[in-house]
Amino acid sequence: MTVDFLIRPQSENCRRIAAASDHCLLGLSPFNGYYTPSRVEALVRWAVGRFNRVDCLVPGFEAAHTLSAAGVGPLEAVGRVRRAVNQLRNPALVALSRTGVSVPEEHVHTWTQLMSRPEYAALREQARTAYGVDPALRAACRAVARGAVRSISDTEPGEEQIDACVSYPIAELPLIVDSPSIFDVPSSVFVYHRRIELAAALLTAPATGLRSAAQQGYVVAEPVVPDGSA
Repeated sequence: MTVDFLIRPQSENCRRIAAASDHCLLGLSPFNGYYTPSRVEALVRWAVGRFNRVDCLVPGFEAAHTLSAAGVGPLEAVGRVRRAVNQLRNPALVALSRTGVSVPEEHVHTWTQLMSRPEYAALREQARTAYGVDPALRAACRAVARGAVRSISDTEPGEEQIDACVSYPIAELPLIVDSPSIFDVPSSVFVYHRRIELAAALLTAPATGLRSAAQQGYVVAEPVVPDGSA
């Protein structure tokens, strides 16, 4: 059964960019019951039918830092990340192939792999610098890290635990700052299943901080249930 999704842009500019349908980057989170194989396949099929190009983002090795901060041993953390990546990557590849996308492997990316792209590497360095000097962005990154650890350990993490895994949101920042330059597309929307708090911080950041590119958008995609309501 084909699943449709309702999109909720985070700003009017995001609405305009989504309407252009140039490019969609699907953010697929690990350790999250929402992203089942069937949901990933449905999202990819929907996105391919709506956007001119679709790419998928799955976690890199930085995700192991979050597990370690939550008390998981290093070897187990690496193994769990590897399994989580496969559980996201494989259904994405299947859906891309079934919808006729040529060379599906070139449309599923990890942060680690993207480091080979100069645009991503430069933006990641900018993000790390901004984290150190922009209080609002720093607070947003730490809130994301705190939530990630809490979701795994079900306890309130300390500052040292947050320090240990803040590389996770920093690695994601380039993709929500300027995906158009990274993927060489006119415009791009980052698609997630709930409000993107890091994006909200970027949209209101001061001029001295890290800001979203003019052609970077963010939307929340929600599955439409059979009776037509979201």
